[in-house]
Amino acid sequence: MPDAHLPADFDQDTAQALARLVEEVIDVPSARLQFRQDPVATAEAADVPITDQTTKVILTLAELSPAELRLLSELNRVFIEEGLFVETGNPPLMVY
Repeated sequence: MPDAHLPADFDQDTAQALARLVEEVIDVPSARLQFRQDPVATAEAADVPITDQTTKVILTLAELSPAELRLLSELNRVFIEEGLFVETGNPPLMVY
């Protein structure tokens, strides 16, 4: 089996920003509620840069239900615990 690799155009800064979004917003119940009400402002308040890439992901995540966001957060924790993540410079980001 070949080793995992990152694509040549992997955007480290965006990956780190999205990892921060998951850790500081999606993983925190009260922040998840704020995220559902105003996803872009909540992400921005968590120091997630608002770019075309991050906005697309933020708005996609905003379409998930509270239960789906919670499940995503739990899945992120399990994958990190099992070593299935990309180190983005802290926080790590799950790989699936």
